[in-house]
Amino acid sequence: MKTSNNSARPVTLCSCFLAVSFALFLTVFPLAAANPTDYQQKLPAIRKLITETMAKDKLQAVLLGVSVEGKELLILAEGETMTGVPATADMHFRNGNVAVAYMGNLFYQLVDDGIVKADDPVGKWLPDLPESQTVTLEMLINGTAGYPDFMPMDLFQKKLYANPFHQWTPQELIKLAFTEKPKFKPGSDWNYAHTNFVILGLALEKAAGKPFGELMQERVLTPFGMQETAAPGTPYIPEPVLHSYTDERGYYEDATFWNPSWSLARGAVQYTTIGDTLAGFRAVGQGQRLKPATFQAMLAPQTPGMKFWTKDMYYAQGIVVNKGWLTQAPSFAGLFGTAGYHPAKDITIALWCTRSIDASSEGNPISGLYQRLTKILTSEN
Repeated sequence: MKTSNNSARPVTLCSCFLAVSFALFLTVFPLAAANPTDYQQKLPAIRKLITETMAKDKLQAVLLGVSVEGKELLILAEGETMTGVPATADMHFRNGNVAVAYMGNLFYQLVDDGIVKADDPVGKWLPDLPESQTVTLEMLINGTAGYPDFMPMDLFQKKLYANPFHQWTPQELIKLAFTEKPKFKPGSDWNYAHTNFVILGLALEKAAGKPFGELMQERVLTPFGMQETAAPGTPYIPEPVLHSYTDERGYYEDATFWNPSWSLARGAVQYTTIGDTLAGFRAVGQGQRLKPATFQAMLAPQTPGMKFWTKDMYYAQGIVVNKGWLTQAPSFAGLFGTAGYHPAKDITIALWCTRSIDASSEGNPISGLYQRLTKILTSEN
């Protein structure tokens, strides 16, 4: 096991901080100063949890970062990235839908700057889409647009697994998605649809007049100090790399460089590190670069009562609000992760893992580990 307790690099502070209560509504309140000794005392329990979970769930590698008030409490790497090659805390990996939270922050920056309105119809830029004058940009980021998700479709699955290195275009994905009709009336229900993010990226490109990747770099990655995060537009990941493995095609294989071009908006398909995730997710969770009212709009509960969402756990605008925590939990080609931020305690977690060849392929191995970790850090949540 390799650990580091060094201070995190500074994060640019560009907006005010909101602490948020999620019981029934958003409430601004002062942040209580953390006692570093209290959290240092939790380190043995955290290390024990990782070691025991690695053995029980037969994980190949675990990368974990925890920061309190923006300072690293723990950076840990355990296991192997490949046989005989130890995992290290500086390894790069795909961050998946953690970038959806970054998209949410970027979207509301554009709202603040008057470039778009949250309730602008997507048809303002993409008029040929179904329900284009009813579906709004905000519906795309919070999952209430009703658009079908191409990802579970048989046509997509067959092509994906026949050639997982295929470079998908946004137009190709949108065309595939709308071989099915919309799932529900816009704004009346919720579904997770990769289609939404692909479309939102195209709409914001047109609205802002520049590629989405440039918008993300200028408005999120650079100001949040994320120097090891980028969207190369290819399956490229720089060394050192956390390799991932999957049996999705019927046999256990290295899937590290499967092409993720289908997974999000063009320009938001990123690689990152644990350190960058701590910096970026904390910045998003604090509403950096957003006006206070706009940040409240980003976290507003629009989905409780839809599907399984409740007033205490709901999908907000690009981020999940769950009993005091803000989270996203990606999985891709044998790589599983969770990023979490607790506004009231100013705690950030970045947790990623991979499975070994003899691990069960059922379920998500990160979910239970993350829950137990948050219980150690905030026993009341």
